Amino acid sequence: MVPKVSVVVPAKNEEMNIGRVLGDLNRTIAQTPGYDFEVIVVDDKSSDRTGEVGTSCGAKVIRNTGPSGKGRALRVGFENSTGDIVIMMDADYSHRAEDIPKFLEAFTDKVGLVIGSRIFGGSDEYTRIRAFGNIFLTGALGMFLGRYLSDALNGFKAFRRDVFDDFRYTSDAFEIEIELIANALRKGYRVVEVSSHERARAGGEAKSRVVRHGTRFLLRIVSEWMREKGLLPSNVKRQGTNHPTP
Repeated sequence: MVPKVSVVVPAKNEEMNIGRVLGDLNRTIAQTPGYDFEVIVVDDKSSDRTGEVGTSCGAKVIRNTGPSGKGRALRVGFENSTGDIVIMMDADYSHRAEDIPKFLEAFTDKVGLVIGSRIFGGSDEYTRIRAFGNIFLTGALGMFLGRYLSDALNGFKAFRRDVFDDFRYTSDAFEIEIELIANALRKGYRVVEVSSHERARAGGEAKSRVVRHGTRFLLRIVSEWMREKGLLPSNVKRQGTNHPTP
C-alpha cells in the first residue's frame, strides 16, 4: 500500500510567497515516487489573494473560520488532512520543499516525529536574539521533557498521523510545536532531526514576535511537564472524539 503524505501550509497574507512555495512543492512531489501526496493550504483569514493563488497552484485551500493564529490554522489543516504522515511547513518560502524526501526517509522503525534542524543546516534569518531564544527554549524543553534536540522550535516538521489524532490540541499560536513533540514522546516514538537550511523570508512581514511567542513557548513547555507529572489533566482523547476544530 502506497503511504499517503499530507503537506499542510498555514498562510496569512502570503500572496507574495505562496506561489513559490507551492511551485517548489509540486516539483518535489513529482520527483518523489512511492508516495501519494496531498497539499493543503490553510488560509488564515488573509486580506489578500493568498487563497486564490493557492487554488491556482493546485492546492486544496481551506479557510480558517475560527480565531486567527498559526496553531489554530495548523489544527484545521491537520483535521482536514488524510495522510498517514503529515508535514507542516511555512508559507514564507523559508523552508525548502526539496528537503521533504529527507524527512520521509527518516521514518524508520519507532520514529514518530522528524524536525528540520537549522543548527545543522544553517539559517539566513536568525538574529542573535532569535538564535539565543531558540537555544534557551530548546534547552528548556530538554530539561523538562527529557528529549534534548538542537532545534525544537523549527516549524518544518513531519509526524505520524496518530501523534495528532490521539490527543486534544489547544494551541492557537506557535507553541503547537511543543505540543507535537510532547505528544510524540507520550506515544513512545523517537523524535529525530534532519539537516534543513532556512532561507530568509522572501517577502512580506514575519508573524512571530520574540517576546510574546517566546513566553508562550516556555509556558507550554512547563504545562506539558505538569501534565506528565499528573498536575494537569491528560490530553489523551477517548475513542471517537476526533472532531474538527470549531
